[in-house]
This record gives sequence, C-alpha cells and structure tokens, in this order.
Amino acid sequence: MKKALLQIGVLVAAVCIAGAFSGCTKSRQMSVPKFKMITTENLHGVMAPDEKNIWVVGANGTIFHSADGGENWKEQKSGVNWLLADGVFVNNKEGWVAGLSGTVLHTSDAGETWVTQKTGTDKHLFSVSFVDSKNGWAIGEWNTIIHTADGGKTWQPQSEEGDKVLNNVLFTDAQNGLVVGEQGIILKTTDGGKTWEQIIPAFFQRATLEEELEKPRPALFGIFAIDKNNIFLCGIDGTILRTADAGATWEQCNTDVKMGIYTISVKGNMGWGVGDKGTYIVSTDGGKTWKKQDDVIKTKVWLRDVVFVTPENGWALGSTGTVVHTKDGGKTWEFFSGFSYAMEFFTMPKALEFKEMVFE
Repeated sequence: MKKALLQIGVLVAAVCIAGAFSGCTKSRQMSVPKFKMITTENLHGVMAPDEKNIWVVGANGTIFHSADGGENWKEQKSGVNWLLADGVFVNNKEGWVAGLSGTVLHTSDAGETWVTQKTGTDKHLFSVSFVDSKNGWAIGEWNTIIHTADGGKTWQPQSEEGDKVLNNVLFTDAQNGLVVGEQGIILKTTDGGKTWEQIIPAFFQRATLEEELEKPRPALFGIFAIDKNNIFLCGIDGTILRTADAGATWEQCNTDVKMGIYTISVKGNMGWGVGDKGTYIVSTDGGKTWKKQDDVIKTKVWLRDVVFVTPENGWALGSTGTVVHTKDGGKTWEFFSGFSYAMEFFTMPKALEFKEMVFE
C-alpha cells in the first residue's frame, strides 16, 4: 500500500511540474526576486574618503568604485586574481590596497590605474594603514610588519618572522600605531614602528599555560581610533576593548553578543559594529556599551567591514557581494548589492503544494 501511494505521489508531482511550466495552471504566477548586484565575490574592505567616492575590495582581485554615492559602480582592474583584504585612501584620488602574496597596490588617479608595489615579502597581508601620502604600514601572517616612508616606492620590514597572524594595523599619526592579531595580540609603537611593545590587558593575563589553554585569549580583528588616545579593538566572542589613554590601560566594553565582531566605527555618541552571521551592533553612549540590533541589516551572511563618513552616512559589506548603505545613522539600511532575507523570492506554484499525507 505504501509503495503504491508513493508511486502515485511521484506521478502526480511529475504531471504537476510539467503543467506548471507548460501553463496548464493559472493558480499562481511566479515572481522574480528584486535585487541589485555589484558583484557576487566576497567583499572584505570598504573605503569612503567622502560621501561621493566609495571603493570596495575583496576576493579574486575585486575592486569596484562609485563616484556618485553608490548609485553607479565601475569595476577597476587590479591586475591580480587573489584576495584583496583591506585598503585606505588619504584623499579621493590616492589610495593603497593590501592582499595575499605580499600584495600592495597603489593608485593616484582614483583607481583608474592600480600599480603593484614591491613590498619585499610574499607573506599574505591583511591590513594597511597610511597617515599621509608618504608614511604607511602593512601587516599580515608570520608576524609580518612592513613600513614605507616614500608612498610605497620602497618598503622595509619592522619585525622578525614569527608564528603569529596579525590581522589589523592602524596609525593615528606617523609615530603612534597599534597592531592586533590572533590570541589577543596587541602591539603598540610610539616611534613609527622602529620598536613594538606587546600589551596584555589584565583580563587577558593567564597565570599558567594550562589556564591559557583552557581559556585562550580571543583573536582580535578590528581597530578604530577617534584620536591617538581613544581607541577601540574588537574580535571574536563579541569582544570589544576600549582605551582612553593611548593603550596604557584597557577596559572591556559591555556587549550582548557572542558572535565575532570584525569592525566597528564610532562617531560622537554613536557606534556601529558588524560581524558573523549578519551580526549588527549599535552603541548610543560613545562605545561604552553595545546592543545587538535584530532585523535591521536583513542578512545572515558574515559582514566584514563598516565605515561611516558622517554620523548619518555609512557603508557595510561582506559575504557574497553584500553592500549596504544607511542615510539615517544606521537605523535603516538599503541593499546596494547582495541578498536579503526580506526579498521576494520565487513562490511555490500551487500545483507543487502538498498537504500532509499519512501512509498506512
């Protein structure tokens, strides 16, 4: 009896599918999902030196630029086909992008042309920071830190090779900078990177190796600086750290999330952060406390970077080409690229809808 019913069910399904695509049923029409797509590549970095000019970079050498606030996008030729992880612009013409295999690209014409610079390393680079058109730093795997004082014409190492992954670098001026990485690494310099001091906040200290193995320090991924004294760090397990004295002391900020937070941005009393599985957090007290905002950025993919040009105008991006924009300080976000779970996807034809069947 069960076998016969299953055969009938298969036959009915086949007939209905054929009918649905041959127009034999008019019970429901299929709707086309409404979405925009700049690229389908995973995106890792967004740069916005002003409200009009925005660059996004990511996997397979992807670089896209908008010169009109995101209304139109143009692909720019990077000359590489591997991950570009981060970038920085010192104005709306000159910028640098860092990526795998020791890659640093430079443009002086808003990305019309990108030129590969000789960095002297083949190690993967994950972050780059420039304070002006001359002084810049890039960091990455194997404890790599490199520095340029001539806009990238030449690069010099500032660290010894080691079994550590460095994830982000940020300099507030030509002398003061921070680097963060795996296992809670925090490195500080006050002499332009000639020397680096490792900082271990009290709550990161472990008495024994056994305690360190049982309670490892969280990997850190993001750095945001208001000035050289007021700096934020973020990482896995919803970790956000804050200093008001240039890193001499640190405090843990209160968050209500356990997901990884990759990047945060703070403007005045407002702060925004993004991370794993579409995590979006907001602060209304200058970054002291953070709250998760559900169903605001309507996605479940990871979000890697966020930047606010003004307290109202911000951009965030992440997996599968996701690019979102806010004009109201992060209260609402518009999808400029990617898939949202709020979109209208194909509806199931009536002929393919089955009620629950009981087999005896």
